[in-house]
Amino acid sequence: MPYPTDPLLLSGAWASVILTLMVYSYVLFKETPLFRFAEHTYISASLAISVIVSYGTLEKNALIPLSKGDLSYLIPVILGVLLYTLPFRQVRWVSRYPLAFVVGVGTGLAMRGAVHAQMVAQVLAAITLPKAPQPIDWFNFFFSLIAFLTSTSYFIFTREHVGLLKIPTKIGRYMIMLALGSYFGNTILFRMAMLSGRVEEILKVFKIIPWP
Repeated sequence: MPYPTDPLLLSGAWASVILTLMVYSYVLFKETPLFRFAEHTYISASLAISVIVSYGTLEKNALIPLSKGDLSYLIPVILGVLLYTLPFRQVRWVSRYPLAFVVGVGTGLAMRGAVHAQMVAQVLAAITLPKAPQPIDWFNFFFSLIAFLTSTSYFIFTREHVGLLKIPTKIGRYMIMLALGSYFGNTILFRMAMLSGRVEEILKVFKIIPWP
């Protein structure tokens, strides 16, 4: 594909390159006016997009159903409006009720999801036999089972980790360190993927590599 000639597309590409260089200038020069400008631009653009998306969600999920006579959406709309009493000192106490409702519902949903994802799903995955009888599948099964049991035994605080608990809890500690190390490695890989993507974008704009 030839280099684009659309002025709007070119201006957007050059703006992204300039802002990218401003952001990564922090690595060489620490915090500079250019970095602060790019930071504030990113925050303001994110805020603007959030406002637009929020309004679209409100219109789609509340205003349009209300206009069709579905009054069940009136309760969340009222709770949302009451949240905006927070800046006013005289009626600020009203915002506590919708906030308590939101926190309560959010906590309940989070606990339900956490119990299923971090407990039930983990137990089922640890005790479910592999479907394909390949050697690597059995190795993964036994390794995951041992890691699950030993990591769980590490968090037994009612007894001292001596005797029969000494070896499994020690293995569990190594398994936990291995998991944390893999999480950290995935984070580094994600950051490097983001960096390589921005570098590729810069090289495209400067015509060093072909435009896709």
